[in-house]
Amino acid sequence: MNEILQAAQRAYDETAFYDGLYETHPADVGQIPFINHAHYHQSAGLLDCITDRSLVAGALPAFHRNVRRFPFNVVESEIEQKQRHQRFIHALNSLGIGDGQPDTFLIIADDASGPFAGEFVTHLAWEHHRSPITFHHGPTEQLHDDIRCHEPGNIIRISVPSRDYDLNGFGGPVITVQHVDQPILPIENTLLACDEIGIFAGRKSPDDPFTYDTENLKIEPAPRSGLWAFTTLHFDITPFIRYCPSHFPTQFDA
Repeated sequence: MNEILQAAQRAYDETAFYDGLYETHPADVGQIPFINHAHYHQSAGLLDCITDRSLVAGALPAFHRNVRRFPFNVVESEIEQKQRHQRFIHALNSLGIGDGQPDTFLIIADDASGPFAGEFVTHLAWEHHRSPITFHHGPTEQLHDDIRCHEPGNIIRISVPSRDYDLNGFGGPVITVQHVDQPILPIENTLLACDEIGIFAGRKSPDDPFTYDTENLKIEPAPRSGLWAFTTLHFDITPFIRYCPSHFPTQFDA
């Protein structure tokens, strides 16, 4: 818990939002509330919620276009972009995938999930993988044609409708991305996504707990709501101290 306290104290010292939220400099973990997206709507704007605007290097796209609960785009520094990449790679490797020779990942997206799919291309390119995106809106036969064309070693389903596509004829792993604000379905090779921190956890079997990178993320249960809370331990400009997504009933293995 010392890591959470240290992160909260730094957020209090360096941001107007957490200064107002905590009211006093937190001296113990009991003084750090569990918060959600509704608290951030109380802020005057983005600059209240970051430590240094000169460090902003980019923004994290929402999992679904125009469905973001947060009142503004989450911005990141270069350090936080690298940490988000580490979380993604840790989650992917937890499936036994991506930790070896360069491979091809075919990403199935739609108009709503296209920007988020672009994040996958970046992450995978940093690991020397190819990752074409197919925007699928037609029948399953069209999708099968795309798969035969690209000959991927792996498939990543980001769009929600793609979960219903019959991909049993594909020989490689099929990875399904699920969002924490939706019910988590018992699907093999699942990656968990959150708009505030990107892809952060994975599990190979529905019977297994999700695993995540404990080096830069802390996940703990909120005692009253039963939801899980995130703390980015080594944040650069964007603190998320005990941030609780609205729907998050699942199991973790730290």
